[in-house]
Amino acid sequence: MAFQKNFKFPLEDNGYKGRIIFEAVQENYKTLPETIFNGLVKSQLQGGVEDLEGPEAVPAQSAAALAGNQRTVRGDLPPRIGNNRKATLYLPAALQFQDNVEYTNIDLGIVGQAAAKALANPTATGRSVLGAATSNMLPDFQSLQDAFNMGLRSEGAQVAALRLSNKLSPEVQGAIETTTGIALNPNRRSTLRGIGVRQFRFTFKMIPESPEEAQEVKKIVQFFREEMYPDTSDDALSAALRFPSKFKIKLLYDNKKVATRILPSFLASVDVVYNSTGMAFHKDGEFQETDISLSFIEERALTKRDVLEDARDLKPDYYERVT
Repeated sequence: MAFQKNFKFPLEDNGYKGRIIFEAVQENYKTLPETIFNGLVKSQLQGGVEDLEGPEAVPAQSAAALAGNQRTVRGDLPPRIGNNRKATLYLPAALQFQDNVEYTNIDLGIVGQAAAKALANPTATGRSVLGAATSNMLPDFQSLQDAFNMGLRSEGAQVAALRLSNKLSPEVQGAIETTTGIALNPNRRSTLRGIGVRQFRFTFKMIPESPEEAQEVKKIVQFFREEMYPDTSDDALSAALRFPSKFKIKLLYDNKKVATRILPSFLASVDVVYNSTGMAFHKDGEFQETDISLSFIEERALTKRDVLEDARDLKPDYYERVT
């Protein structure tokens, strides 16, 4: 019996032109000898990396062990089952695409605010920025004079007192704030922390109308479960895990791309529910309905370049205008 590489549901064309294709691709990862790491190990063994310090320094004994075990780490892993495989399913409803960028809050304080103002000056130099920040590290002398002369009655004096109390005692700072009704402005700003990696979830309800479709549903479930899990080595320890397949996901209607492009993604979870609306079986003992929910996570975070390239694929003239 030939090894089946392609799966489809429904088997017969029902007139609906929406399709989603999941193609499982096993990436040809490099072995350690194919990377720069191998040269590092050899140099270390030959005493040629004596100037390395910190995490980059590899003890000779450890390097020898790594060099001797490189084949074990990679070579003993079982080969992939077959070549690239794919499942073509109907395009489900409620497709959700959620892009997100991660921000956090940072308090500039008086010193940071002064530095920010200096940096915003087109004629600013490193010396001027440093001077602006340094001059605000301590309370202003004039404010301290006001504090002595006016008994903390001026706002500048109160701010100076707050800055001093902030370094000495939070209790004193609280007393000054609640008494004077003035608090230090934290000068809070939002700052970029990174880009979130997108996740996708697709749900399918498959109700086979023939014994052949019932068998195809079983094979589709098996296909996704196989391609989700990593391989392990054959040795007793099974110390190494080989990354599972990445999925190329295409959303089509009438053979034309729809929605935004999805980067190659790992399949994170497969949820299967049998006979969700009633416990009934076909004559051959197969389930009457099977619900599959698939969760994917993209291999990396998107960048603006990815978004622009996606727009160019959909509408080339738009890309030319924005670039």
